[in-house]
Amino acid sequence: MPSNPSSIISRRGVLKAAGAAAVGSGTAKLLGGNTLAAQQGAPAVLTNAQAGRKFHALVKYNTNAPTVLELKVRGVTGRQVLIRTEAAQTCYSNADQVLLPDIPTDKAEIVGHGGIGFVEAIGPQVVHARVGDRVIVTDWSSCGWCFNCLRMRSDKCMVRGSAVDMPTSDMADGIPVFSSKGGMSELMLVQEEQAIPIFTELPGPELAMLHCVGTCGLGMATSNCAVEMASDVVVFGAGPVGLSAIQGARIKGAARIIVVEPIRYRRDLALKLGATEGVDPNQYKERKLRAGSPGSGDARGPAANASYDDSLVEHLREMCKQKTDRLLVGGGRIGPDHVIEAVGGDRMKPKEVQGPDPTGVTVLQQCWELCSQTGTLATSSVGHPVGAMVQIPASQWADGAKHHWPGTAGGTNPRRDEARYIKLMETGQLNMKALASQTYPLSRAKEAYQECADRTVVATIVTPNA
Repeated sequence: MPSNPSSIISRRGVLKAAGAAAVGSGTAKLLGGNTLAAQQGAPAVLTNAQAGRKFHALVKYNTNAPTVLELKVRGVTGRQVLIRTEAAQTCYSNADQVLLPDIPTDKAEIVGHGGIGFVEAIGPQVVHARVGDRVIVTDWSSCGWCFNCLRMRSDKCMVRGSAVDMPTSDMADGIPVFSSKGGMSELMLVQEEQAIPIFTELPGPELAMLHCVGTCGLGMATSNCAVEMASDVVVFGAGPVGLSAIQGARIKGAARIIVVEPIRYRRDLALKLGATEGVDPNQYKERKLRAGSPGSGDARGPAANASYDDSLVEHLREMCKQKTDRLLVGGGRIGPDHVIEAVGGDRMKPKEVQGPDPTGVTVLQQCWELCSQTGTLATSSVGHPVGAMVQIPASQWADGAKHHWPGTAGGTNPRRDEARYIKLMETGQLNMKALASQTYPLSRAKEAYQECADRTVVATIVTPNA
């Protein structure tokens, strides 16, 4: 150990010193001839001669099961940012890609939907990110310039945050490997627009809940649904997306938050995080075509404007029933003010309890039927069977006043909202620690995805460089 403690320099400090030198010189070089970092024996990562640097990542190729491979990173150019991954959450929508080998990919790619990490090198055209910055690489990066971004739908950026579909590394045998946001890797090489600097000392596993699922749920409750004070909200699903939405609804001031979830431990956690009541949908499975409804006696099946008697919908309506039905004193609403859907189709059968409809399609139908006459419905799920349809009566579609906001990012603008969510975490209003159930090293990433698919825990986190 050095005799003078002031001579000790941390890895992050070295990176920041090198970054400052690069900015001061006005060039893309991260080390000048006699900078402090160079004098302290900075690692080779700071030289920006990145090409050939070895790292490990979980790679999916063809129909082979994903494997942790040693790769060689390509040189950092243009607006690229090289990030040393701190933590990444295992999104359920990746689980089949990881656990079912017969799902093919047309090219080798690193698995993952973003992550948290530290910037270790930048390209010559990078403006915002600096070496040493802690950043979040989100699943919904935005360019800020496309048609959708200019119309306040950055969550639906048409160019995926300026992501470039090009190889970022190579296998030992020279096969190129692609990744625009794969967090299951010791390194992430992404475009600058995808790396949002964050300024917090919160633990990486907690922050990792924000790069995908947490942002989705929070966005639905705070952006698309815009839950208002004293409103009634029903949230279908208490996975990481639904639990985030529940917290968002609580933060926005909802008076009643009802969670619909078949798994007991998730309902219990939802009650701790802000839900006021929990409902097990498996206790309300009865759903039948209403007598006299179009097609109710027709062998060809129900018509598009058919109506149903649904025990779950009726139960939830009863729970949300107003104290008066007098129209001229504010009564008469049928159903909750807001319905948030975070269920989707089962990609694999869970070890825990399964809901009434593994396809997730019935839930979408129920959400529409349940939502009040002028309420807001936000949906985010994926994984439904190809060709599956939801039936909406033509008169409601053409002349109704319900608001439907679809979208997996829930209307989130990552550059604006990630800082907001982090501030709520720092002040104790948003609890992501309760969702980040378990952490795994990169070598056990497939185990982490299996836990995610089994639903034995809420969410799992991979820490590639731990």
